[in-house]
Amino acid sequence: RIQILFESMSNLKVIGAGLGRTSTKSLQKALIILGFNPCHHMSEILTEKSEDVLKKWGTIFSDHDMDLLKLQMASYRACVDYPCCLFYKELLDMSPGAKVILSVRDSPEQWAASARATIMQTTAVKPDIPGPLSMAFEGFSKAMARVHGVNMYSEETDIKEKYKEWNDGVIAHVPSGQLLVFNAKEGWEPLCKFLGVDVPDVPYPMSNSTADFKKMIPIAMAGKLGVGEF
Repeated sequence: RIQILFESMSNLKVIGAGLGRTSTKSLQKALIILGFNPCHHMSEILTEKSEDVLKKWGTIFSDHDMDLLKLQMASYRACVDYPCCLFYKELLDMSPGAKVILSVRDSPEQWAASARATIMQTTAVKPDIPGPLSMAFEGFSKAMARVHGVNMYSEETDIKEKYKEWNDGVIAHVPSGQLLVFNAKEGWEPLCKFLGVDVPDVPYPMSNSTADFKKMIPIAMAGKLGVGEF
C-alpha cells in the first residue's frame, strides 16, 4: 500500500508553498500555460459539486489524513494556494524531486491587508455555506489553526507576523536549489528559468484581484459557483 501511494505522487512536479493572496490564482494559470497541468488551487474545492470529494477534503483537514491527501492529489502535476500550501512539507516528502515555489507579496503589510479583505472573512459567512462545503471549511479552519498555531481569522492575531514566520519557515525547510521565492510582478523569466522551460509568447496572467474575490465569495458560499468562474 505504501509503495502504491508513493508511486501515485510521482506526477507532482511543482508545489506552491505560498499562502493564499500571493497571486496564487495567477500562478496556477501560469503553470498550466507552461504545461504543469492539472494544477490544484483552492478554487477547485469552492467549485466542487461532489459531496464525496468535499467530505474527503474535510477529513484531510480535520484529521491530517495524509494517505487520503496522496490519493486526492494523485492526478495533479502541480498545486498552489490553499489547501496544499499548508501541507507543502508532507507533499515534498511524498514527491522529493518536486520544485517548490514560495509566492510572496511586496510586504507583509500588503499581504495582511489583502487577506483581511478576502480570505480571512470567509468564515464569517460559514453558517450560510451548504452542507458538504461547510464540512470542508470547518476542517480547513482546524488545519489553519493547527499549522499556524493561532486562529488566523481572529482580529487579535497579528497575521503580518504569521505571514513572515511562514515564509521564513519555508525558506529554512526547502533546499535552496529546490526553491524559488517568487513575486508575480517578476513575470515569466525567473519562473521559467527555475522550471527549465521556455518563456511563452503571452503576457504573464494576472487575475483574482481583491475586488474580484469579493464578488466571487458570496456566490461560492451559496454553492452556485461554476467551474472556471473563479
